[in-house]
Amino acid sequence: MRDLQVVSKDETNILKQGEEDKQKCYVAVCWSRDDITDEQISELAATKDLTLQQKTPIRVLHRRPLVTRERTIYNLSAQLINGEDRHHFLLFLKTQAGTYIKEFVHGDFGRTMPSLGNLLGTECDILQLDVLSVELDWPPSLHHCDPATTETLDSSVSSEHMQKTDIS
Repeated sequence: MRDLQVVSKDETNILKQGEEDKQKCYVAVCWSRDDITDEQISELAATKDLTLQQKTPIRVLHRRPLVTRERTIYNLSAQLINGEDRHHFLLFLKTQAGTYIKEFVHGDFGRTMPSLGNLLGTECDILQLDVLSVELDWPPSLHHCDPATTETLDSSVSSEHMQKTDIS
């Protein structure tokens, strides 16, 4: 955490506008029907800026409109969990915010193209998904603030804090 601060409603709107620019990093535990080869792992690592066409997933159709969204996977890589088992692997992804990761892995009955299954040429499924990080430069760094404003804010916060914590 950095630059903890109070922000205005207008500033939070900037955050919403940044949704398209935001990038997220994930790790997923995946399964494939066929063995994953070292060559396939290398091919995934070489994949950069993969453009997806994603129809609204079946699992969210009841609350989201049916549209096709273009999303980008900036990079991805895979790592076998256990060298003896070539069906279970970790998938690391850096994507554009709004990318449906589960659907990218299993394809959502052809509603996400290409899918991981398409890239590997075998059926894939996702067993676990974790967000590793969200990359968006927001809120603005405090060291870019006007020193006079910061000083006034610091003084008012300090005075208010002192009044609330004064025991005598």
